Amino acid sequence: MVDFDALEAAGIENACERAGLLNYLDGLGFTAAEMVEADRRGRLFGLAGDVLQWSGPPRYSIRTAAENLGVPVEDLVRAWALLGLHAGGPDEISLSQADVDALTTWIEMKKWLGDTAAFGFLRVLGSVMARLAEAESAFTRAQLPDIQIHHTRDELATAKAYRAAAAFVPRIGSLIDVVHRHHIISARTHFESVIRDSSASVVCGVGFADLSGFTALTQKLSATELSALLNEFSATVSDVLHADGGRVVKFIGDEVMWVSATPAALAEAAIDLVNHPKAREVGLRVRAGLGYGEALAINGDYFGVMVNLAARLVGAARPGQVLVAQAVRDELPDWVATACDPLSLKGFDFPVTAYELDPGNC
Repeated sequence: MVDFDALEAAGIENACERAGLLNYLDGLGFTAAEMVEADRRGRLFGLAGDVLQWSGPPRYSIRTAAENLGVPVEDLVRAWALLGLHAGGPDEISLSQADVDALTTWIEMKKWLGDTAAFGFLRVLGSVMARLAEAESAFTRAQLPDIQIHHTRDELATAKAYRAAAAFVPRIGSLIDVVHRHHIISARTHFESVIRDSSASVVCGVGFADLSGFTALTQKLSATELSALLNEFSATVSDVLHADGGRVVKFIGDEVMWVSATPAALAEAAIDLVNHPKAREVGLRVRAGLGYGEALAINGDYFGVMVNLAARLVGAARPGQVLVAQAVRDELPDWVATACDPLSLKGFDFPVTAYELDPGNC
């Protein structure tokens, strides 16, 4: 039996008027102290869902966690920051047992891979998880508006909806583990095709493609329509690239960057993207820029002159056009391609020779 008078005396305002919510939380096993603390933070309506997202009750400060892990405090501060997380001051109790246990993986990586690689891994992991969390939050808010208190104006209704949504968090964790394992195998297979030595250098094709006319279209579409278009574009691009043996590196708004092990696979993917009917159906044209050669593969991204050249070529391409660097043309002598007038590209001191691939090559 919930003692509403005691809860109100402890600091929960209007406890009797919030009987439905308090009875619901009590039925889930929350203590009076937990309810009072949640209400103090303005999150009583979110407590039922919040607890499913937490990694566990806070037990360690950065300082005590560093002592437990046997690393300098400054290293742990840096590691947590690279993950995109904030732990407060060095003596603020903010880390759970699960947090500390998980960080032992980073400690072992430091021993095997060195500080630079281990810290780089944390940066990538933090970036990926931040984007995933943003995406989860965005589509949950859009599809389940009842998780927002300003929408329902009913604490109990929001608590139940939020609890149901948050129940997916541990299940998504299991999904992430499975998908990660498959991607590790895919990445290993890719690198076996493009590595030449034990350095970070690889030899591969890099492509950029974007949607010509996208900016103008954004002014005509509603937020819902624009979201649907971007989702359709990213899904279509992923399907095409995977079918042609390419690997998506990243999406940047309406632009995609990908890599392919061979020039032929790179060009085939570009032409398939440019010719794809779904873009034409909504009045958009795809254009692409391609490069081939040596690049640095670091932290899930690719860097180098060849990468910069491909990025500049997509900006110089016309709608429906695939522009390729000289290195790509040299590797595809049997493909039909037309030499363009020398291009003055930002970041390049001399005019660049590029070729337009005939879309009928595939």
